[in-house]
Amino acid sequence: MANLKPARGGKMLAGVDCRDVAACTSLRLRRAARMTTQMFDAHLAPAELTIGQFGILTQLFAVSRPLTMKELSDMIGMDPTTLNRTLKPLEMQKLISTAPDKQDRRARCIQLTAAGHKRLARAMPLWRAADAELRRTVGAETTAALSGLLGLANEKLRKPE
Repeated sequence: MANLKPARGGKMLAGVDCRDVAACTSLRLRRAARMTTQMFDAHLAPAELTIGQFGILTQLFAVSRPLTMKELSDMIGMDPTTLNRTLKPLEMQKLISTAPDKQDRRARCIQLTAAGHKRLARAMPLWRAADAELRRTVGAETTAALSGLLGLANEKLRKPE
């Protein structure tokens, strides 16, 4: 990992030594997420999916019923506007379909299509290879610890209903 601290004396901004930012948990988590995303996206490229799209498709497959945008957004922890942008290419490729909700016509329901099932099946061994590479790269113990800590952090960060 690159050392972000200046060689001599840090610059102060609003009373904070800017070198302290190098230890910021959020920035370190985002950096690790970007590197992991690049690894998984490279593996999933033959299936023409990103890891984000793959995650949405697997969530829809696992639930096996249409989900409203709000339900899906809450499940994956993504802002509805961002989710909508992520869903557009999946809908254009006919991997998902959307329809008005039967109870609330203003809400949209999303479900996996037959083409989405096939693409997901094609992507699954690619995802397994990416997951194995991550485990080899950072180690099985680190992967397990990281997964546990992220699960705990997700629980604590989840907004109360």
